[in-house]
Amino acid sequence: MNSNAPNPASGLANPVEWPAPDYRTMVLLVDDQPVVGEAVRRAFAAETDIDFHYCSDPREAVAVAVSLRPTVILLDLVLPGTDGLTLLNQYRAHPLTRDIPILVLSVHDDPVIKSRAFALGANDYLVKLPDAIELVARIRYHSRAYINQVQRDAAYRALRESQQKLMENNAALATLNQKLQEATLAKTEFLANMSHEIRTPMNGVIGMVNLLLATELTEEQREYAEAARNSAESLLAIVNDILDFSKIESGKLELESHPFELHACIEQALEQVAPRAAEKNLDLAYLLDDRLPRVILGDATRLRQILVNLLSNGVKFTAAGEVVIEVQYALTEPDPVAGPPHSSQDTCLLHFSVRDTGIGIPLEKQDRLFKSFQQVDASTARHYGGTGLGLAICRRLCELMGGRIWVESDAGKGATFHFTVRTRSAPTASPAFWQCAQPMLSGKHLLLVEDNPTNQRLVRHRAQQWGFRVSTAATAAEALQLLEQHVPIHVALVDQQLPATDGLALARQIRDYSGPAGTVVVLLSSLPLRQEDRQAARAGFEFIVHKPIRPAQLLDTLCRALGVPIQRERRGPPTPSLDATLAQRLPLRLLVADDNPVNLQVARTILRKLGYQADAATNGREVLSSLEKNDYDILFLDVQMPELDGLEVARLIHQNRPRHKRPRLIALTGAAFASDREKCLAAGMDDYIPKPIRLQDIQNALERWGPTCLREFDTTTFLARMPQAAPETLLDRSLLEELRQIPAGEHLNMLQELIDLYHQTAPQQLHQIRQSVGDPIQLAFQAHSLKSTSMSLGARKVVALCQRIERAARSNQIDHVPPLLHELELALQRTLDELHCLRD
Repeated sequence: MNSNAPNPASGLANPVEWPAPDYRTMVLLVDDQPVVGEAVRRAFAAETDIDFHYCSDPREAVAVAVSLRPTVILLDLVLPGTDGLTLLNQYRAHPLTRDIPILVLSVHDDPVIKSRAFALGANDYLVKLPDAIELVARIRYHSRAYINQVQRDAAYRALRESQQKLMENNAALATLNQKLQEATLAKTEFLANMSHEIRTPMNGVIGMVNLLLATELTEEQREYAEAARNSAESLLAIVNDILDFSKIESGKLELESHPFELHACIEQALEQVAPRAAEKNLDLAYLLDDRLPRVILGDATRLRQILVNLLSNGVKFTAAGEVVIEVQYALTEPDPVAGPPHSSQDTCLLHFSVRDTGIGIPLEKQDRLFKSFQQVDASTARHYGGTGLGLAICRRLCELMGGRIWVESDAGKGATFHFTVRTRSAPTASPAFWQCAQPMLSGKHLLLVEDNPTNQRLVRHRAQQWGFRVSTAATAAEALQLLEQHVPIHVALVDQQLPATDGLALARQIRDYSGPAGTVVVLLSSLPLRQEDRQAARAGFEFIVHKPIRPAQLLDTLCRALGVPIQRERRGPPTPSLDATLAQRLPLRLLVADDNPVNLQVARTILRKLGYQADAATNGREVLSSLEKNDYDILFLDVQMPELDGLEVARLIHQNRPRHKRPRLIALTGAAFASDREKCLAAGMDDYIPKPIRLQDIQNALERWGPTCLREFDTTTFLARMPQAAPETLLDRSLLEELRQIPAGEHLNMLQELIDLYHQTAPQQLHQIRQSVGDPIQLAFQAHSLKSTSMSLGARKVVALCQRIERAARSNQIDHVPPLLHELELALQRTLDELHCLRD
C-alpha cells in the first residue's frame, strides 16, 4: 500500500472510463494525528485489495481527493484550523467528490454531531478507532456500493449516447432512403416521358413506311423499306417495354375493370403473332375450358399484353412444332367440377399456360427469367434480340392482377409458362353460340386431316359438341384409307400444310373421289392472303378456315359449306315497353337541360313519345330563367353545361326555393362512378340517369317521381345503380335497335334522325377538340361534349377515346393527347361510315 503516491487510476478524468473493471478499493484518511494514520494502515496491511492513502493537512484534503479519486474517505471531525464538518461540506460541494462515500471518525458518540454529519452528506459514523474487522467490512461495503453506482451511471450514459447515435443514424438512413426513392421516382418518370416522346415519332415512321410499302416499288426499294420497318418496329417494341416498366416502377400503371369476352382477348393475342408463326410454319392454337365464364371483368389490354409477350417468346424460340394456350380454373378454386360461379360478386382464379416446343430453358438459369434487364444467356440477345424486360413486366402485371407467374422447362424440351389472374365473371353472360349444340349438324360426318395433335383435339371437341361424328387422319394415306371404306363423309377439313404431302392435291383427291354431290372440302390455312390461299381459290376451293383455329369461324365456315343455318344465342326483344298514356296518368311540367343538341333531341323525343311536351334549355342560366317564368315538376339536368353546370344549378335551386316549391331534380351524366353519384347527391339531385339516355330509364324516373314530388329520395336506389362499362366494340347494337323502334317524325325513326344529326355535329365537335389541344380546360369540355353526343348513339369506341382525352386534359397530361386524337379521328370516321350503312 502506498501512503502518499497517487494511484495510476487517478489520472482517469472521464467518469465514463473510471473506474476500470479491475479497480480496487482505495481509502483516503484525513486526520492530523499520525498515530491514527498508522493504526489504520496496520488494519489494512493484510488486505491486498485495499489501497491506503493518508493526508494530515486538512487544507490539502480536497485537492488530494480530487487527484486520487478514492472510493472511500475516512474523515476526522477534529482538525487543526477547521472542523471535519466544514471539510465534509466542501467535499459534497465539489463535482468530483460529491458522490464519494465519506465515513466520519469521532472520539464521541454524540447524537447531535452525528445528526449534523448525516445531514451534510456523511455515509457512516464511526467512533475511533473501531475494531479492524468492522472497519474493513464497512470500508468494503461502501466502496463496493460506490463503484457499482459509478459503473451503472457510466453504462447508462453509454446507453444514452448509443441510443442518440442510433436515432441520428436512423434519421440519416430515412433521409437517404427518401432521397433514393425520389431519385428512383425521378428516373422512372424520366424514362416514361422519354419513352413516350420517342414512341410518338416512331409510330409516325412506321406509318409512313407502311404507306410507302403500299406503293409500287422496285424489289431493291421494297427490300430497303421492309428493313427500315422491321428496325423501327423492333425499336418501338423496346421503347414500349421501357415505357410499361417505368410506369409500373413509378406506380402510375392503373388497371381497368371492364367486361370483355375471354376467347376474343385470346384470339386477338394470337392474331398479333400469327404472321411470324406462319413464316416459321408453326401451329398456333388455344384450348378453353367450357366451364369458364364467357365474359369476365378485368383489364383486357393488360391480359392480352401478357399473352402476346409469352406467345412472342414461344414463337421466337421455337424452330418447329407448336405454341399453344390453355385456360382453365386454377386448382385452388373450390370444387371446379361444380362449374363456374354465377354471381357477379364471385371472384375466380384463372390459370393460363403457354406451351411451346422450342429450345427450352436450363434449370440452373431459370431464376434469371423474371428479373429486369436480364436474359437466360448473354448469347440470347445476340441471337434473338430483346431487352430482357418482357417477362419482368409480365410478372408485375400478374401480381397487380392478383396472381403469379412461373415456368416449367429444361434445355431442349420446350417451355411452358404458367400464370394466374384473379377476375370476376360478368353477370348474365350466356355461353357463346359456338359452345352450344347445333341441331342442323347432328349426325353429320366430319373427316379431319391434320397432323397436329392439338388442333385435332380442338376440332374434335368442338365438332362433337356441335353434333358431328368425327374421324381423324394425320396423313394423306390415312385419309384415303378412310375414303376407301365407303363411309359417307359430309365434310372434310384438310390442312394445306401437311408434312411431305401436298394438301391441295389431297383435297382434290377427296373431292374427286366423292363425286360432285359428295364430300364438301374445307381447307385449313396458316394465314389469310397467303399464296396457298390464292392457289386454293384458283383450284375452286372457296371454303377456307385460317389458323389459329377460331371456333366461331370454324362453325360458320362448316355451316356455310353444308348449307345449314347457325343457331345463335336467343335474344329477347330489344324494344322496351312504351307507355304512350303516361302523360295522361301523370300530367307533369318538364324541362330538359343539355348543351348537346343530340342528347337534347333524344330526351325530348322520348318524352314526346310518352305524351309530354318538354321545354328545353342549353345551359344553367337558361334553366334558372325558365324557372322564374314557369313552375316545373321535374327537371332533367345535364351535369356538365357551359356557364352553370347541373350541379351548380341544383345548389342554387336548393338555396333559393323552399322544399314545397322545388321541382324534382334528375341528373343526366355520362360519368357513372360512385364518386360522381355522391357529388350529385351532395349537390341536391334527387335521381340520376346515366348516358346514353334510354327510353326505359326516362319512363322509370317519371313513374318513380311523378305520383308525388314530396316523396323522400331513395338513396339506396340511387347508389345501387352501377356504371355500365363499354366493351371493345364500335357500336352498341342493342341501343341502335332500340332507337330504330321509336318513331320520330314523318317517314323517319329515332335512329335515322339521330344519325343525320350526328353526321352534322360530330365532325364539328372533333374540329373543336383539335382547336383546343393547347387549352386543357377547353379540351376537356369539348371531349366531354363529343363523348356525350356519341353515347346517345352507342358509339362505344368514340366514347372510350373521348373519355381518355378528357382524363388526360383534366390531369394536364396534354402530351398524351395527340396519339389519342389520331385514334379518335379514325374511330369517328369508321363510326360515321357504319352508321351511314345502318341508317337505311
